[in-house]
Amino acid sequence: METPHYLLDGQYEITTVAFEPRMSLWVYSPVIRERATGRVVLDLSSGLWDLRRVNERLGRILLTLARFPESDREYVVEVAPAEAIAIVEGEAYPLSALEAALNARSLGG
Repeated sequence: METPHYLLDGQYEITTVAFEPRMSLWVYSPVIRERATGRVVLDLSSGLWDLRRVNERLGRILLTLARFPESDREYVVEVAPAEAIAIVEGEAYPLSALEAALNARSLGG
């Protein structure tokens, strides 16, 4: 996904940062910004989380992510920007701790 997506009535913009971990294999890591202020709500660009799909539901942004190189397992992350939390498999995390929580899950921890 290289073009920005606008969600929740255009309040938030999702872009991706492309990274090529192997020749001709690209990972597109998501960054979510609040459009009115430019504030970054979530930034997974420092890791190897690939954005597969994006949707919205009931005031939340739904991200489907896979971690390189274990790309066969996908995680659905519900981002509630107004509450500054993300929900993964029924557990809520502060947005600032999401990447660590996802990494722990993908490593079986």
